[in-house]
Amino acid sequence: MKRSSFQARIVALMIAVVVVAQLVTFGVVQVATGRGVSEALGEELHVGQRVWTRFYERRGEQLLENAAVLADDFGFKAAVASGDPPTMRSALANHSSRVGAQASLLLSPEGDWMAGLSDADASLQQAAMRPLLRQAEAEGYAVGVIRLGDRLVRMALVPVLAPELIAWVAIGIDFGDEFATDFRGVTGLDASFVTANAGVTQVHASSLGGAARVALQTAPAEQLGPDGRVRKLSVGTAHYLSLAQPLTMTGSDGLMVLLQGSLDEAMAPYETLKYRILALSALAAVLALLVASLLGRNLSRPIGQLASAARRVQAGDYSHPVEVRGGDEIADLAAAFGSMQGEIGAREQRILHQAHHDALTGLPNRAHARHRMEQALQRCSLDGGSFAVLILDLERFKEINDTLGHAFADNVLAEVAARLQLEVSDNALVARLGGDQFMLLLEEATQRDALQRCNVLLAHLRRPLDLRGTRLTIDASIGVALYPDHGADVETLLRRADIALDDAKAVHSGTALYRPGRDEMHLRQLTLMGDLRLGIERGELSLRFQPKMDIATARVVHVEALLRWTHARLGSIGPDEFIPLAEHSGFIHELTRYVLDHALLCNSRWRRQGVDLGLAVNLSAMDLLDADLPDYLRECLDRHEVPASKVILEVTESAIMRDVDYAIRMLQRLRAIGVRLAIDDFGTGYSSLAQLKRMPVDEIKIDKSFVMQLVEGSDDAVIVRSTIELGHNMGLTVIAEGVETEPAMALLRQYRCDMAQGFLFSPPLGAEEMLAWCRNDLTLAEANDLDRAATGGSQG
Repeated sequence: MKRSSFQARIVALMIAVVVVAQLVTFGVVQVATGRGVSEALGEELHVGQRVWTRFYERRGEQLLENAAVLADDFGFKAAVASGDPPTMRSALANHSSRVGAQASLLLSPEGDWMAGLSDADASLQQAAMRPLLRQAEAEGYAVGVIRLGDRLVRMALVPVLAPELIAWVAIGIDFGDEFATDFRGVTGLDASFVTANAGVTQVHASSLGGAARVALQTAPAEQLGPDGRVRKLSVGTAHYLSLAQPLTMTGSDGLMVLLQGSLDEAMAPYETLKYRILALSALAAVLALLVASLLGRNLSRPIGQLASAARRVQAGDYSHPVEVRGGDEIADLAAAFGSMQGEIGAREQRILHQAHHDALTGLPNRAHARHRMEQALQRCSLDGGSFAVLILDLERFKEINDTLGHAFADNVLAEVAARLQLEVSDNALVARLGGDQFMLLLEEATQRDALQRCNVLLAHLRRPLDLRGTRLTIDASIGVALYPDHGADVETLLRRADIALDDAKAVHSGTALYRPGRDEMHLRQLTLMGDLRLGIERGELSLRFQPKMDIATARVVHVEALLRWTHARLGSIGPDEFIPLAEHSGFIHELTRYVLDHALLCNSRWRRQGVDLGLAVNLSAMDLLDADLPDYLRECLDRHEVPASKVILEVTESAIMRDVDYAIRMLQRLRAIGVRLAIDDFGTGYSSLAQLKRMPVDEIKIDKSFVMQLVEGSDDAVIVRSTIELGHNMGLTVIAEGVETEPAMALLRQYRCDMAQGFLFSPPLGAEEMLAWCRNDLTLAEANDLDRAATGGSQG
């Protein structure tokens, strides 16, 4: 009884499967057929749309040509000039008859009706033509659709010149059923001219038959939107795909051409196919019943075994082999199923490994690292433990990639991964986050443990690599964040370790521990980087000028332009904060050009007011990489009419030392313009005398760190005096910045320094304040000169 019942279920199942498969096949064929027909008909509508556009424009061009021929006809011009209405009407009738126009009319130069062939009232014709007349007055001609009574007419309006404008002549053709029928003859698609206003559809003309045309009047207006989309449209019992395109209708809104393709006609050839599929499905069901009855008895046991094996595979158990005895196809199937089970298990393991590991290094990837961090968080939250997150980034890896190639760089990454794995304990995790960035998770690690481990890792990484006959030394920076000190979730710990990494890179310290408050600083930097680009537009940036005094004459000879930023919300932002951000974001070139342009503008104004000063402008290290800077500077000098010799470009010694050869080439290009060049912050960039000799500079500025605390006999005094003597021996002008006390000024005068700059003389001032200060300084200097001259005369 059980065997019979099981066999019956097998038979019923097979019949059901066949029937369902046939029904699904039928449904798929039905859906695919309908979709295919709809897509083909939709494509046909899009093609028809392009044909309609050409068809419509070509008819308009012909109409415009006919109107132009009439306007140029000498006899017609004579009739118009006569002012005789019968004569003008006769001329209109004759030409309209020749070109097959159904409407024509004549307007005065002011647009008043003069003659026409339409039965419509003259004032109605004149009102209908008014928008066309405005277009023609603007463009010299006009083509559009107007309403004359119950008719839609496509009109072309052109001027009648003799040689002055004496009238406007318009001819037109009915925009009706015949026009739509002509288009159907070309494309096989129906065309209807409708308006849809206030939810009401009005059919003006159509190639549809009478019943379909009446039914189209009841179509919802929202189904006819001229948005370029193919829509389904039911017209009575008929079904269409439609594509609406707006038409220019002068004097009325909402006119569109509705292109329609019949879905019923397109689907008709497939109806027979559907019946054949149904017949085949019935035959297949009968055959399945016979086959199921014959095979059901022999399939029960082996199929059951295979079903059990399949359920084990479904549950992820690949350890039990499939055992079906015999030499028939079922046994072969069982053997194949067993092989498939083993392959699926192996493939699943490979997929899981690839999903959680980096293909190049074999290390866990970012997703796996985050998962391990979450597990560590759960454990530590329960037992109160701690762990450290280290993010490591290789230095100069892009240069290795660009110079030695991607394959070599991949080998470097693999070697770095191997070294990191060797230097960590078994319970630590080493993962590759992407690019040249790695992450280490050190469980049960304190701050001291983490920093010691960083030192060991860096020392191990810095050992030379021998790859493919190339010996290479690499370096890295590491950022460290600790749980729970620096964060209680994965995102926070990763972000703060990354911030610490940025700190390590900024100061070249190799390792940096996250410092509380750096999140806010990081967010502030992001805010400033985003707002800096808007600072110029908002007028938040301004220039201040600080004078440079000639020590021998005690007169101001130069001023240095200094950029200041007053943020609308954060207040004053120091240049030491926003200039590095501008360099990092690539906005420094725009800032430098802003300073050059506005500083030269101020200098030009001062010159026109009788104050002739040298102007010093600072250049960033990134500016030396701007190949277009010399051309821009030359253009600015010409535009503001400032002599190049009045401009001093100051470049820090450290900026030049980044790439000495390239920097010298750029300085030579700038020097060729005629400007003077100065090394700023001299004494802090570790340049050699040989490099200094190569630099095409005119001045050196002693860094303020040596000047601010300058006293006789100090180390600073030795450095300052030696720098002054060195500069003079090399033919350079020497400037001391940061002068704040009279004793320091006295020593500089004793050492024969050329110029001095600092708060002893003046803080940075605005342009107008600087002008007033310089005038006052010049007045005092002249008075002192007169006093000295008078004193010298009396003594003589």
